[in-house]
Amino acid sequence: MRTLLARLPERATAIGALVLTSALWGSNAVVARDLLGSLSPAALTWLRWLVFLSLLGPLVWKERAAIVRALREHPGALTLFALIGFAPQNLLTYSGLARSSAINFGVLNSAIPVMIFALLAWRTRRMPTRLEGAGLALSIAGVLLIIARGDVGALARLQFSGADLAILLGMGVWSVYTIKLAARTIPLSFPAFCFAAGLIGFALLAPAVAYDAWARGLPRLTPGTLAGVAYIGALPSLAATLLYGYGVARVGPAQAGVFTHLVPVFGSLLAVALIGEHLHAYHAVGFAFVAGGALLCCLRPAPAVVPTTRSA
Repeated sequence: MRTLLARLPERATAIGALVLTSALWGSNAVVARDLLGSLSPAALTWLRWLVFLSLLGPLVWKERAAIVRALREHPGALTLFALIGFAPQNLLTYSGLARSSAINFGVLNSAIPVMIFALLAWRTRRMPTRLEGAGLALSIAGVLLIIARGDVGALARLQFSGADLAILLGMGVWSVYTIKLAARTIPLSFPAFCFAAGLIGFALLAPAVAYDAWARGLPRLTPGTLAGVAYIGALPSLAATLLYGYGVARVGPAQAGVFTHLVPVFGSLLAVALIGEHLHAYHAVGFAFVAGGALLCCLRPAPAVVPTTRSA
């Protein structure tokens, strides 16, 4: 397998990694929405990252000295990454998802690529190319077509609440994480970096988990709940985090962000496979738009950015 991957062009493997990431995140939306019926957002987030750290820890054990050194020498940078890309960000998104709908979640998820392009334009004067602009527009159109179930007028009838604002804020935070991830300078391998930042994020979650346990009591964990949590922690969390970091490092944050439009696409496919929903013509057209838009965005390597002197 390693020999085969080594023969593939780097951009091709990066794009494959980003597509697989979107598929895993699509499954996370389906499984997490079901688990939030029996687990609070804080409990689900805590259990998710407990699985993540438990699985990743043995893989980075040989780098433990470097991780400890990074925690000592770069606490501020790692804490920032922990806040915007790990457990606290997940808690914000799950808090909104628990009180919102999967349709609204899909709409708001589509804001991520737009936010990334806007932030890059503001911070670094990195403007989208014509191909990226066309691909982004095509991809957004595909997502909205799927969400509207082929009835464009249905989009005007969607209603948003305070929970949706929490989701939108979570998407904005994730957009900042994507941009900063591409410029990461902390001297750790990416898995070790994820463990260090994930550990801090896990610790920062402690007050919310303690209050949740005091207010709601300890969650009741059935075999089905444990299986769902194990799945989310192993694949949509650990595997997707590593795959996303690989893709961002090779195609840049703007082009990587476009692939988040595939999340509701895969969510729809999983709904068909797992809960008996049916495919319609608008699904096929929407899928084609999203895939075509993503490909347009990535036909050429991302242009170099022009640094600015804007303050953080």
